[in-house]
Amino acid sequence: MSAVLLTRNGKVRSDHDLVFYNHPSHDGVSVGGDTVTADLGLIPDDIATIAVIVSIDLEAQPAAVFDNHTQWQADITQPSRTQLAFTPDPFSSGETVTIAVELYRHTTGWKARAVGQGYDTGLAGLATDYGIDVEA
Repeated sequence: MSAVLLTRNGKVRSDHDLVFYNHPSHDGVSVGGDTVTADLGLIPDDIATIAVIVSIDLEAQPAAVFDNHTQWQADITQPSRTQLAFTPDPFSSGETVTIAVELYRHTTGWKARAVGQGYDTGLAGLATDYGIDVEA
């Protein structure tokens, strides 16, 4: 699990906007195990979207991909305790990373959007799309 804080142009402000196991908290977003927590009151005003990312640990499972047998569900718990859930359609193109959901600013509050977009270019491909500098 990881999260990416994005500006209105869909890019990060800096590489620090990627929150993951090696950088587990930043600007109101934290990652721990299979959970991403966003304290929306702490998110800086220039952040418009928080993308929640699910990826396969390719060091532990080098040949693994999301496929039509992979089943997972994104659960969102709101402060009101209202539960939202999203189960993506099966993947079929060798995806190893997916944008599970996005939290995004809407008027004066926040909304959640189910995404389920997979990447067959791995975490490096997704990171590059968001403007994160990926070391070789």
